[in-house]
Amino acid sequence: MAKLLDIVEGWTGELGPFTLKADGTAVDLTGMTVELVLKDRSGTAVTTTGDTRVHGTPTTGQVYYQPDAADMTSAASPYSVHWKVTDGSGYVVFFPNSAADTIVVFKP
Repeated sequence: MAKLLDIVEGWTGELGPFTLKADGTAVDLTGMTVELVLKDRSGTAVTTTGDTRVHGTPTTGQVYYQPDAADMTSAASPYSVHWKVTDGSGYVVFFPNSAADTIVVFKP
């Protein structure tokens, strides 16, 4: 589990880019659906629907997340992060494909 970043509670600015890689190479996200699987320290899922996007050039493997003000609080920190990628056939892979990355939230 790697610490992805630190933010302050209430942050609503876009976070990223985060580059999804397989074997050290950026994953081509053309035609893929990307979702953020974000969970608080108790394992409760945070709704991120509509808050993620793939970079304008999907071949870069870059993704972004724009949190809502109430998405992450210091009381429920740290948060675990996985990116769920689904291809056109419905096959799913996760990045990272091991322990989740983390986001730590601090009070302002």
